[in-house]
Amino acid sequence: LQNLLIQNITPLKAISVGWFTTSVVQSSGAVGSITAAFTGNDIINLTTAVYILIGASLGTTITAMIISLITVTYKRRDFRHGFEIALSYSIFSALLAVIVFFLEFFFSIFSKISLFLATALENKTFLLEIPDIIGIITNPLINIVPIENQKFLALAFGFILLITVLRYIGHSVMDVLGGEKKARKFINKHFESKYKAYFIGVVLTAIVFSSSITIGLLVPLATARLISLRKAIPFILGANLGTFTDTFLAALIIGKTAAIATAFAYALLGVLGTIIFLPNINFLHKITKYTSKKLIKISRKKALYILIAFILIPLLIILIF
Repeated sequence: LQNLLIQNITPLKAISVGWFTTSVVQSSGAVGSITAAFTGNDIINLTTAVYILIGASLGTTITAMIISLITVTYKRRDFRHGFEIALSYSIFSALLAVIVFFLEFFFSIFSKISLFLATALENKTFLLEIPDIIGIITNPLINIVPIENQKFLALAFGFILLITVLRYIGHSVMDVLGGEKKARKFINKHFESKYKAYFIGVVLTAIVFSSSITIGLLVPLATARLISLRKAIPFILGANLGTFTDTFLAALIIGKTAAIATAFAYALLGVLGTIIFLPNINFLHKITKYTSKKLIKISRKKALYILIAFILIPLLIILIF
């Protein structure tokens, strides 16, 4: 990633780097944190960081696609309901990416506002001792596996572990919620209001430091018809904002104004997404349904092709342009 960024990188390539890297590592927070570190150490400028974060927001939607593909369904319609969670997240991220790109490219809005906020906050922050829950759980496993110098083996091991976990996550969600009946009752109670669903998405994602995980939880629920796409969209918007927390904590640790500005830029992406799309849930719902049912007539085979294309498109842009 650093080798790609020390060049005079174009906005399109910067977006593609963020997109592809996040697709591979399955964590926009990790890419955001690395980007904050690079910006704080003057490896890249703040504008380039904004473009990378745009790509990271796109790349993080791949996890929900993978979950939908490996979730067992017996009817094509059930699969479609699960995949539409990922599709809605991808459409939202793509539309937001286009809007943010033009605002940054022509007016530098995000880099200017985020730098202003970071400068105003300089020397007035303290490091919050919030534990990295995911790190606490996974670090012991990572440390006992002797694959530090075997990068391909590490990638293969991580991918197998990821698929295994995602394969059974749906059953775990059901068990935690007390079975299908109680899960339906919980969703009907807390997701009836789009604002409540949005707030749950923000808080839950801020706690677990991963929108990939929290949005991925919706896929098996949608497949089992426990949650509708319309009720899931506000949660997705909230999760998109909540995912900036680990980047912000990393920026505080780095302690550089440019790094903190990068974290603020990431938060501003989520805020803008909320302002534009939370009042327009029906728009996202309709465009997702139209794309899924009419435009591509989604099936598991087509979803696999979309997943492959989702990874190859940014890679080709990086290699060609």
